[in-house]
Amino acid sequence: MLAIFRILGLAILVILIVFAVWVVIVNITRRESSMWFGGRPSTLGVKEGKLGGPKTRTPNSVVSEGIEPTHPAYIAPITFTGDARTAMAKLLTVIQSMSDATIIEANETYVCAEFRTPKMRYVDDFEARVDASANVIHVRSASRLGKKDFNVNRNRVEAIRKRFAEAS
Repeated sequence: MLAIFRILGLAILVILIVFAVWVVIVNITRRESSMWFGGRPSTLGVKEGKLGGPKTRTPNSVVSEGIEPTHPAYIAPITFTGDARTAMAKLLTVIQSMSDATIIEANETYVCAEFRTPKMRYVDDFEARVDASANVIHVRSASRLGKKDFNVNRNRVEAIRKRFAEAS
């Protein structure tokens, strides 16, 4: 009986080692299509005047442009009145006030930040770009790892929207 437990333990250890090696290989080779890739995606930023779309293989992102409002990943953009520069500065202040945020890039028309979840320290990418002609700030928030996010990205964008509206 003890031999069976030793063999089972060894088999589990081998499986864990193989999995760990696989995750390392995925990240060294920057295989972004894998749900185990934890590096900063190359798809971040404004391309052809828009933020990237939702993640296609995993339901752990939200985006406000480039998809139909009926799509599960759709979230409304943040609306503002007045000057677009002022609105982006206000958004940047809101993001900086959040304890789990790290600003990666910020200018008058675009903001990119990384958010770390409190318990597991997973990284989520948040992006925003201003559309001055429509008086909106388009947003995209996506988890880097895993399959589901249990609405963490949607709730984060809604919290940012609320703080943005409350800021003077």
